[in-house]
Amino acid sequence: MIGSVMQFAAISILLGIGTFLDIKTREIPNWISVIVAMTAVINFRLDNLWGLIVAVIFFSVALATGKIGGGDVKLIAALSVVCGLWGSFALLLFAQIAMLVFYGVSVIVQKLRGRTADKALPFVPFITFGYVLTAILF
Repeated sequence: MIGSVMQFAAISILLGIGTFLDIKTREIPNWISVIVAMTAVINFRLDNLWGLIVAVIFFSVALATGKIGGGDVKLIAALSVVCGLWGSFALLLFAQIAMLVFYGVSVIVQKLRGRTADKALPFVPFITFGYVLTAILF
């Protein structure tokens, strides 16, 4: 239990830093992904490695579309080792839904202002939301 809380706190802090940097610079430093992956040791379960399947799927989509940054892919890979297969699916589902809702509201607000919404969004804030929701629900 204590290990899980420590792991959640460490990852939440790292994702908070990553969120700030992704919004500010649109880049995610590699050290964040490395430390997130290292936290898997705190509460390690061998079956969590199945989460890498989600990371491979995410990487394939990123490669095929060219719309997802490499930092996002590395961060998802690190989190997939922590969350396991179903946790990783849930994390990405929650992140995508949050991003779609945010973008939908953004489009409406920008149209009301007579502007066009930005199509490129930093993804780490939504990954952070997905991780926290997944950690609470699973």
